[in-house]
Amino acid sequence: MSHTPARPARRTLLTAAAAVTAAAAVTAAAAVTGTARAAAARPTPARRSAARTPKALLIGLDGCMLDRVAEADAPHLHRLIAGGLRAPGTIPYAFTLSGPGWSTLATGVWPTKHGVRDNTFRGQRFATYPDVLTRVEHARPALRTYAVSSWPQLTSATGGGPLFSPAVDVRVAPPGSAYDAGTTQDAVARLSATAAPDASFVQLDNIDHAGHASGGASRAYLDAIAGADAQVGQLLTAITTRPTHAAEDWLVMVTADHGHTDAGGHGGTSAREKQTFVIAHGTGFTPGSTGTSRMVDVAPTLLTHLGIAIDPRWHLDGAPLR
Repeated sequence: MSHTPARPARRTLLTAAAAVTAAAAVTAAAAVTGTARAAAARPTPARRSAARTPKALLIGLDGCMLDRVAEADAPHLHRLIAGGLRAPGTIPYAFTLSGPGWSTLATGVWPTKHGVRDNTFRGQRFATYPDVLTRVEHARPALRTYAVSSWPQLTSATGGGPLFSPAVDVRVAPPGSAYDAGTTQDAVARLSATAAPDASFVQLDNIDHAGHASGGASRAYLDAIAGADAQVGQLLTAITTRPTHAAEDWLVMVTADHGHTDAGGHGGTSAREKQTFVIAHGTGFTPGSTGTSRMVDVAPTLLTHLGIAIDPRWHLDGAPLR
């Protein structure tokens, strides 16, 4: 099932992505390389300096498949993998759609609890099982939270949403004409600010668009991954060039809500559609490590990094990745 927000033409998107790739490559590559090398040199990754402020960035690449990331021109994602954890996963339910996918990733519970089974968000039980940023706000109100999404259902009331509640400090859904470029621009500005969010979610959509338009096995799909990788590089540069970066303990996670068939599309039960993954880079993740992940593990991993204890009364289905 395809997303419904207005999108620019695919040719325009992919051309823009290529331009972003060229513009971001030099600065972002240097910054991320430094981050990856620092992680690789850290002798005791499980121990955090008490002087450093924990911050977390969760990047969602809609419809992205990890095996295709390996084939794509994606240096920033490759460096995150080399400097941290690469953990593929499989969606255990039958409806491989974005609504239930992002709801599961954000809440830390399966659809049997959060109630979302399609892209309308009908039946959602977010009051009982809220998104991870709302959990942060409830546990530590002084922390700053931020969510931006090219698919507006996640951060606005469009199409049955939002997934992220009004408790989140800042929620942004750029105009459809801005799409991933607008999402990236907004996120870079906020991550670069002196008062940067402590916990952020950024969703990029063009990989899914390319999958629907050209198929998961297509050249266009790889080009879309390359474009998203350049935008990930801009986000990482915004973090690593912060004047206060040395005093901050950043966890960066990258994940996806579903995969795609080779011909294009998702929503069924094939192995390609049920692909998901977590890339985790930061304190506690050994460079070059591999493992497996469950979608429900993402939220508790972010909470734990911020020093928020998992309350058994939340009845989360996941556990922190470490």
